[in-house]
Amino acid sequence: MAVGAAFVVVTLAGGAFVFLGWLGLLGKLPPNHFAGIRTPFTRASEENWYVTHRAAGPILVFGGVAVFAAGLSGVPFALLGKLPAGFGLPFVTALTVVLVVTAIVSWQVGVGAAKRQR
Repeated sequence: MAVGAAFVVVTLAGGAFVFLGWLGLLGKLPPNHFAGIRTPFTRASEENWYVTHRAAGPILVFGGVAVFAAGLSGVPFALLGKLPAGFGLPFVTALTVVLVVTAIVSWQVGVGAAKRQR
């Protein structure tokens, strides 16, 4: 059942990436203390915040959709305990790696775009 819970958590994280990326892309993610790319540079001004999130938005949406869709394909099987032995944990690990890489790349692209605009 632990793999099933991990599938659900990773799938929900992918959904959160889509949601936050979409808000950032639309310029509707206000500066806050909880969500988004929160670095000293992005928090230095609202302009930095919004430019960073508009540039990072498409990457977050793309990575989030990929993880959300892949996670949804495995959640029912994981919750029912019907995943083949040795498949669940490597799959959840791969989805987690995709989320981490998505976060890092979106951060680098977003902050780079904001710094170039200065």
